[in-house]
Amino acid sequence: MRRIALSIILALLVVSVPATIARRADAAQLTVALVAQSPVQAGQPSILTATVTEGGVPAAGMSVVFYSTETFARVTGDAEIGRSVTDASGVASFTFAPTEAGAHSVGATATARDGTVAKAAATLTIEGSFEQQYVQTAGIQIPGINSWLIIGLLAIVWGVLLFIAITVIRIAAAGNVEGQVEAASIYAGGER
Repeated sequence: MRRIALSIILALLVVSVPATIARRADAAQLTVALVAQSPVQAGQPSILTATVTEGGVPAAGMSVVFYSTETFARVTGDAEIGRSVTDASGVASFTFAPTEAGAHSVGATATARDGTVAKAAATLTIEGSFEQQYVQTAGIQIPGINSWLIIGLLAIVWGVLLFIAITVIRIAAAGNVEGQVEAASIYAGGER
């Protein structure tokens, strides 16, 4: 009985090991090729195109993460800028509009169904200068007096509030004095 069980286990190992090795070999053949439309003017869109193949065959329906290498507070890392899914020919595209002139390192990452990750990188050249796209224009726009108008209005409002507070305190103080005089005269036998 032990021999039969041992023979079955050995047969399963012989059959499953080559299949596992074959699957790992296919997964190791996951590749990503990234093309960045370059050069581009600052603020204008650039199309990033990633072509994903698995075992030499276009990988359809695979998620691709696009990233840009950025530096913030002296820390450099990959910042995700978008995601896309490959079409039937294994191509995924993403439109990216960088605003800073110079060379930008961009990349794409694809993950196979078994967890194998393939990466590709490219350099995107941005030319020209970029003006701020959004300028806040809140409030009253009167040339030359905008800040002074607000300061003046606030001074008037706070002055009125201070005047009211002082008046209330004077009224309260005057009411207390008269009340004390009346109470003292009643206790002293005086009339009201």
